[in-house]
Amino acid sequence: MTHSTVRIAAASVESALVLRVSGSLVGSAVETAADELTDVSAFAVPPAVVVLDVRTVTALSASGARMLGAFLGGLGDRGVRTAVVTRDEATSRILDVALPGVSRYRTVDAAVAAQSDLANPEDALGDQLAALTRVLLEATTVEQALRQIVGATMVVIPHAEVVSVTLRDPDGRFHTPVETAAVATALDQVQYATGIGPCVDAARPDGPGYSLDHDLTRPGAWPRFADTATGLGLGSVLATALQQSTSPAAVRGALNIYSHRHGITDQDRHRALLLATHASLALAHGNAAVVADLREANLTRAVESRDVIGQAKGILMARQGLTADEAFDLLRRTSQDLNVKLAEIAATLVGRHTELPPATR
Repeated sequence: MTHSTVRIAAASVESALVLRVSGSLVGSAVETAADELTDVSAFAVPPAVVVLDVRTVTALSASGARMLGAFLGGLGDRGVRTAVVTRDEATSRILDVALPGVSRYRTVDAAVAAQSDLANPEDALGDQLAALTRVLLEATTVEQALRQIVGATMVVIPHAEVVSVTLRDPDGRFHTPVETAAVATALDQVQYATGIGPCVDAARPDGPGYSLDHDLTRPGAWPRFADTATGLGLGSVLATALQQSTSPAAVRGALNIYSHRHGITDQDRHRALLLATHASLALAHGNAAVVADLREANLTRAVESRDVIGQAKGILMARQGLTADEAFDLLRRTSQDLNVKLAEIAATLVGRHTELPPATR
């Protein structure tokens, strides 16, 4: 079984879009990364800045470097400022050849600070939403459109830490077809398991237009969800309903934004409504069969993830002398530290297990 070992994570820092590339950028992962970079950067319109953070790239092929060069060159043609953050000297030498003229820095803060003439991000909001409309019209699948929505949310809502989309099938089952980080899926799953939570409320046919809690540390309507969220360092949530037709067979859902305590503002709520409207339009172009396929693909990925995580745990137990719980905890902490999906950490370990030194006795 082949697993993609590359991960693209988007974040908004001041008025710059930061794209963090993690994993092994070689072989078939290069094409996958190119598609994801295009999806999440489609909303960075002039005078936006895109910072490419490759500090957690574990392997970079010449074709991977050329792809990054072509990606940044295309942004430059659109008038977007670009910069690269790297710390590995071998990677830097490859990028020097592939990215001539692109400024390189050691930290994201330094890259952003170097662009002191950035325009007010409020001025670009209309352009960003217009760009989102254009790329959604060009999306070839509902999943691609939803991925573009969550990428746009990270750009136009600076307080968003992680974002996901909840879909509710006509039979009442919930699932998360797209998200920006594994922690979002974990938060969604807690709600699906209990039937209680902001995204579940917003996605129900009789639910509110949005569910919002600025401070999850206070007693509220979703105690188990709140405990999970605060335990993961997230203190506020906004789930905005995806408005569909009133037909009983209609697929419903919510756009979910998780942030730090008091991190979600009224302005964020208004922007989320605009983004949810775009997501609703994307779903309207699909049908129940298409969304059912999304669910099945989501379940298939979940099964594959469990398989590869089990393999990785076995390797750590055998090579490092860990218990099953210790091995899983190590994988989980590494996933959180690198902001890379746990399954992708596990797949990388399985693919490179021969490089893992045996435990010393």
